[in-house]
Amino acid sequence: MVPLISGLLLLIFGAIISSPDAPFPQGDEIMHIRSIRESLQMGSYWIPSLSGMPNPYKPPLLFWLGMVSDQIFGVGYAPERLVSLVFGLGSLFLLYRLAYLIRNSKIEAAITAILFGFSFLSLKFFGLLMMEGLMAFFVLFYFYHFYLYRKTKRKVYLILGSFVSGIGYLLKGPILHVYLFLFIISYFYVKVIRFRKGKININWKHILKEKFIILSFGFTILVPVIWILFLYFYVPSGKDLLRFFFITENVGKFYSANQPGIRIWFGWILYTIPFTIPIFHMVWNSVFQKNQIKHQIYVQTILVFLILVTSLHLLPNRKDPYYVTPFISFLFLLPLMNRMSWESYLSTKTNRFSILIVYFVLVIIAILLRLPQLFVVSLFGTVIAASSFSLNHNNTRSFWMIILTQIAIIPILIFFLLRPMSDPNLPEQTLEANQENICVVAENPWTAMDVQNKLESAKIQFSLPLTIEENCNHTNYLINYTSKEVPKGYIMVNSWYHWTQHLQMDVPTLFNSILKMDLSKFKTKISLWKRGVGI
Repeated sequence: MVPLISGLLLLIFGAIISSPDAPFPQGDEIMHIRSIRESLQMGSYWIPSLSGMPNPYKPPLLFWLGMVSDQIFGVGYAPERLVSLVFGLGSLFLLYRLAYLIRNSKIEAAITAILFGFSFLSLKFFGLLMMEGLMAFFVLFYFYHFYLYRKTKRKVYLILGSFVSGIGYLLKGPILHVYLFLFIISYFYVKVIRFRKGKININWKHILKEKFIILSFGFTILVPVIWILFLYFYVPSGKDLLRFFFITENVGKFYSANQPGIRIWFGWILYTIPFTIPIFHMVWNSVFQKNQIKHQIYVQTILVFLILVTSLHLLPNRKDPYYVTPFISFLFLLPLMNRMSWESYLSTKTNRFSILIVYFVLVIIAILLRLPQLFVVSLFGTVIAASSFSLNHNNTRSFWMIILTQIAIIPILIFFLLRPMSDPNLPEQTLEANQENICVVAENPWTAMDVQNKLESAKIQFSLPLTIEENCNHTNYLINYTSKEVPKGYIMVNSWYHWTQHLQMDVPTLFNSILKMDLSKFKTKISLWKRGVGI
């Protein structure tokens, strides 16, 4: 059963990474892909470029890996996203190895890795050219080698874990080092500080005893120091890049209006789907469990660490839910550390009822949206989920029925709900203009980047709605993503509709639109225009 599920997971990832329109898109991916392709075209290998200038927003590791993949397999979405998939599979392998070391059970270790692989985090970020999948790998890589060091007392593990994890600086800057430092702080907080009779006791001797953990942190800064010195002394624009990245891009995030902090907490719920209920159940048990267990020190360290990193991300103005993604994998280790099996958490009535409700809702959605394939699959899932309640006498069969129905939830959403209702294919809608000069009229330049990524042979010019006449003078075609009227001289040759990404609707209008199934309220008209003859 395990090899079959693992093979299915790889097939799902293969289908996800090859599609230009990802089932769960993330806006930053457009910029990352554009930076990779533009850097290859311009020969900007050491310092990736964006819009003709050195890319100051992120360090170059993700772009380097994407360029290497494009050079090997050819320019395309699949080769570029393959980078995230490879590191994602590396994370699954590390999680399997950790789970096996903790529990010494291959089946429990395999189930842990499989469940994490079918989580919303994995099925989204391991199939996108984003840094979150790689960040999850580097954080897990450090913890894996930290665990090996404490298990074997061999310093080489901690040195290797620190040095390799330090390479993660080249993804998003020093934030990874902050994560690792908070993990070390969490470990020593649990080991050193004791609350007894209302007093705080600090075991200073233990800090000296495990001082190598602190000293080894120095290996994490070797690669960052080398890269910063290279930029500072050998790159003409290096000082400006460093100044922009550290001050404007990072420190500047603390000086504007705050987003609501609930967004960060929502991330823990969102990216553990569809296993949110059993995971929160095990977190509850971990907090209030009184029995002494072998891995109690790690359970407490992880819980303190997760509180610290959540608190950290409540400080800057941006509080996107996906900021918690590098740490979701730790939650999947908690049942094994608590000497509990996945069966004890997944087989609870609460979890089984939640699965049944999800499939029942999918049946209703399939009927309302008239999606016959979704109806058949979700109805079958409803039957299987309901049948698990009648098989308590056969725990093994019931357990695998629960696992199969639960891990299938997000793939069903992808292939039977989102794909049938996806936006029209842009190259097909703009077939006659795919190799022409095209002016993209939109509110955001990233829309033009997205068009350029999908129409690689075209030459794209971006224009704001109010500057069409100035910016579109030298283009034969125009794609209008706004409600702004196109200047005279253009003839509309095609139009289609996209799902609106950010709905500006009040609650009554939204509710009425859903009841009336008025899909036009949720869509935006896109049109392709051609300059008239003789203009």
